Amino acid sequence: MQHGTRATTKIWSTIVIFLALCMNTVSADPVERRRDQFGKDFAYFVYPIGGDIPGLGSAFGAGATILNMFDSDADFTGFNISGDFDAAGYTLLDLNLIRHRLAFDIGWYNFTVAPLQFTRGMDSDRNDYILPKVEGDYWQGQLTSMFDERRIEAYYRFGLGHTRLLQVLDKDGTEFPAVDTTWHEARFSTLGVTFDYTDDRLDPRDGIRTEASGGWMKGGDPYRSDWVTLDFNVTGYWPVRRWDSLALNAFYSRAHITREATTDYEELRSAIGLNCNSLPAGDEQARCLETESKLITQQVAQNRYGIATALGGTQRLRSFANGRYFAGQSIFYGAEYRWNLTDERTPFDIYIARGIRTGIQLAFFAEQGSVADHFEDLWSDRRSSWGMGFRVVLSGVVIRADVANGSEGTEFILFINYPWSMFSVDNPR
Repeated sequence: MQHGTRATTKIWSTIVIFLALCMNTVSADPVERRRDQFGKDFAYFVYPIGGDIPGLGSAFGAGATILNMFDSDADFTGFNISGDFDAAGYTLLDLNLIRHRLAFDIGWYNFTVAPLQFTRGMDSDRNDYILPKVEGDYWQGQLTSMFDERRIEAYYRFGLGHTRLLQVLDKDGTEFPAVDTTWHEARFSTLGVTFDYTDDRLDPRDGIRTEASGGWMKGGDPYRSDWVTLDFNVTGYWPVRRWDSLALNAFYSRAHITREATTDYEELRSAIGLNCNSLPAGDEQARCLETESKLITQQVAQNRYGIATALGGTQRLRSFANGRYFAGQSIFYGAEYRWNLTDERTPFDIYIARGIRTGIQLAFFAEQGSVADHFEDLWSDRRSSWGMGFRVVLSGVVIRADVANGSEGTEFILFINYPWSMFSVDNPR
């Protein structure tokens, strides 16, 4: 009980600190911006893509990006990759409906992926997982209102997606064909606000950024609950030496059930089970029943508690697989020292790429996080990551390569933009 009390005190302390930082952010004198926050420098890049996402695998392809089109800060990006997972997408960003006050984004994505799905909570074994192979597509749009050089932003994100389960594999690669492959529609929306009192939105080195969002997922499936995910994120940046910075991040996420579906095991087994009894008695049926039990047990907990933003992957706890740790709540702390080797504005034009390089950076980071279904259990068990990264900062984008170490080994991440994002293409909500 004493341990639970200590954990509760830590969580409440985090929330109080977050709210205090939000209030301090709004009332603080703004840090002077290093550059114009509305892009003006026309740039384009055509590039090969080699993506490596822990828990999803590697994929390769090509992409193209055009920045600041039509004498505005509107951007376009398209990509197509295949490998361990397949994905394609096209986005139009920062289409100004009211110049520098109201912007519209729209994007389309499709994917086929078989993510490692681990057991819920912190005590799951790294070798205890199943691989549900899913394909789908979704449209997403966002309206963003902006004030004070984009220091204050409020946004409404909305989307419509269709997904279906193609197959379920156990950890040995055994396929169980009796799965429901029906297409399911999902509607999601997010309301959020950002107070960005830093010296630059893309590459901050001084100041503080606080963010909060609430995301609703409605699937219309009678056997799966609906819930809202509340996320709170705060990152402080302190300048060090001439160009360097120290970044500290705190993050808390909580799911709240808005429509609870059934939590009866047998009812769920009858509706979404793998029909293992149709297999002849023996090893194959036993493996099927074991996998089915994991699938249904997970669904029971999901219907009861929902799923908060998971830890692991490209954003938080980078040494662990994507979505490695998940439950009804999650908490995270991180620190990163960004050693800027250069501070420049170097134009380049090499036929397939034109733009401005603004910096080359090394980074050293350490992170710690925990998940639980019950508030008092948060932080009773935790995991850590640490490592280093190399980044190239261009006009409008950061290309990031990180090597992270932890209790389950080392992961290499090749991705775009800095970590600790509230929105990422590998976690689209």
